[in-house]
Amino acid sequence: MRFLYLIFAVFLLVSLAAPGYASGKLPCPKEGVCASACAKGYSWNLASNCKEYCCIPLAKKWK
Repeated sequence: MRFLYLIFAVFLLVSLAAPGYASGKLPCPKEGVCASACAKGYSWNLASNCKEYCCIPLAKKWK
């Protein structure tokens, strides 16, 4: 039983020490606009190439 606890503890330590691969941001798509605030009719998203928000038109987002 102690062996299972040891394996579980090592797994937790390794998973906490590994960099977060899923947290990487994607770039803003070509129909998106980088802005500090999005206007009505736009949906905001975080992007790697925008300082604040990537505003995407709602019509483009759902197609």
